[in-house]
Amino acid sequence: MAKIETYATTAPALTDILLGSDINAANATKNFTVESIVDMVSTATIPLTAYASDAAAGAGGVTIGQLWQTTAGHALGVAGVVMVKQ
Repeated sequence: MAKIETYATTAPALTDILLGSDINAANATKNFTVESIVDMVSTATIPLTAYASDAAAGAGGVTIGQLWQTTAGHALGVAGVVMVKQ
């Protein structure tokens, strides 16, 4: 069998199959379609803790470049705005 880097690259189709491991089933080898991964990623959410200010986010352990969200008490006056720690 040829080394993987010798194969040509191409844009994947949604029906293409990728090989992976199921860590919840003793690392059993599984097939995944590109579409199933796209669906999983498009519905994923990132839980963000809410803070009243950038300083409060820093005091809460958020480091520069990390995301956090505002509370209604933030200077913007709107809860749920995603911010980048400065």
